[in-house]
Amino acid sequence: MHLSELFGQEAAVEALRRALEAETLSGAYLFIGQNGVGKGAVARAFSQAAMCLQPQHIPFDSCGVCDSCRRFDNGTHPELMTVAPAGEQIQIWQLWTREGRPARGILSDTLNYSPLLGKRRVYLIEQAETLNESAANSLLKVLEEPPPYAVFILLAPHPARVLPTIVSRSQMVRLNAVPVAELTAYLQTVHTIEPDRAGMLASYSEGRVGQAVQMANTVAVGEEIGRILDFAETLAQSPRTRALRLAEQLRKQAAQVKALAGNMAEASESGDEESTSKEKVGRKQYAAVFDVLTVFYRDLLALRIATTGTPPIVNRDRAAPMLRIAAMQEPAHWMRCLDSLLLARRRLYA
Repeated sequence: MHLSELFGQEAAVEALRRALEAETLSGAYLFIGQNGVGKGAVARAFSQAAMCLQPQHIPFDSCGVCDSCRRFDNGTHPELMTVAPAGEQIQIWQLWTREGRPARGILSDTLNYSPLLGKRRVYLIEQAETLNESAANSLLKVLEEPPPYAVFILLAPHPARVLPTIVSRSQMVRLNAVPVAELTAYLQTVHTIEPDRAGMLASYSEGRVGQAVQMANTVAVGEEIGRILDFAETLAQSPRTRALRLAEQLRKQAAQVKALAGNMAEASESGDEESTSKEKVGRKQYAAVFDVLTVFYRDLLALRIATTGTPPIVNRDRAAPMLRIAAMQEPAHWMRCLDSLLLARRRLYA
């Protein structure tokens, strides 16, 4: 993907283009933004432009045809090095070679050598918030005085989750979610998604472009949302005496959530309900269920307080049954339900 193809991050892209054009790149960048907002896409488009041998100008972008760009597009560029967590953390041996470890450190083998194929050597550190203490501290000297041909790009959801000494050595680039209406229009025009589904994906992704596109390209997402909404309709109409049974049903719903929780590999695997109901359920799975339920109850509240016509709800294909359910309770009841869901969502990561 080229810089010109990115959507919704115009301010960040323009700042990066100015630095590329003026040859004033920082040695280290920290891309900050919610998961799914598009940090990875921006980082890779920026990397390709920084490595390009014959960049185009006005506006600055990668050419797409030089040897560096071709290798980049094919995913075979040896001078773009990506570091991801080994398990739950990024370990020091992934960066610097340590005897007895399963692989050689990327920096040990490459940092002292200028690039041969591209203009720069780029190190892309995903989930920089997972750097363990020794790995993070080992980067400080490098980030402060990197070789002139090296650019480090670190990705993290929030600066507070990254070692302050790394933050102080990096130029921060903030990436934000876009308005739902703009993302809906983008999904319709660029990805040819029909209006109702585009609006649903934009709402469920909360304006995060990368998340919305990933959801649009994954069939399992729609299936999982449908199952949760079926449960939501039952939940909204059930008496309190069924609370314990409903809680177990919610756990089973969360156990079956793969695509919405970001695990596309597991989402592609089949499994019967009995097996998934026994799986360990993680925070991301519960969070995904709570997010869908929150949107559902917001729709119920909107339908209940509407004075004329049908308000602009997310789950338009379920408007008829939801209108009937909404009329069963006063608005204050649906507000209390929303408050409870939001509190449960916050406590997942408390």
